[in-house]
Amino acid sequence: MVGFVEKGIITQGTKVYTFEPNPECKIFERVNRIKQQFDLDITGIEKAVWIRDGIIEFFQEDHTISNTGSPTDGTSNIDGWGSSVKEVNFIHLGYGNPIETPCINFSEFLKSLPESNIICKMDIEGSEYDVLRYLIKENSISLINELYVEFHERFIEHESKETESDLTEQIQSFGVKVHNWF
Repeated sequence: MVGFVEKGIITQGTKVYTFEPNPECKIFERVNRIKQQFDLDITGIEKAVWIRDGIIEFFQEDHTISNTGSPTDGTSNIDGWGSSVKEVNFIHLGYGNPIETPCINFSEFLKSLPESNIICKMDIEGSEYDVLRYLIKENSISLINELYVEFHERFIEHESKETESDLTEQIQSFGVKVHNWF
């Protein structure tokens, strides 16, 4: 989010929603720090962005095992960059047993927003493929004006640069501006 502020993508007056399913990342502490630092209207939601509402199994990356260099966002070793939804089959080292965590149907969430200029940053560790394909299927992808997405094809067995390119083209056909976010 800090990068979005620094690049002028979001400014004061922008309504921001941020999602974090990993309880070790202490989303409300981060949200409060960012609110104070940038004076933004931010709502933190402790749920995984997904294709349905409910409960999912979620792997927490232990970055002391995976050696990814992931910084500690929370207060423990299991709050790493590679934490992901079990169903995605994210190829990564450093997982213990999955935890259960709430998830949100991102399509329905988008439909509930009153905003007409939706800018979405999506860095959801492999779940982006399922979520974006679902948004296309539900036609809710057209509610997004700009999408900043980090694709994780290298960690998903059946995804590739080709499937990423195809998905990007499909999204753009709905009039969405797509930017790769690294």
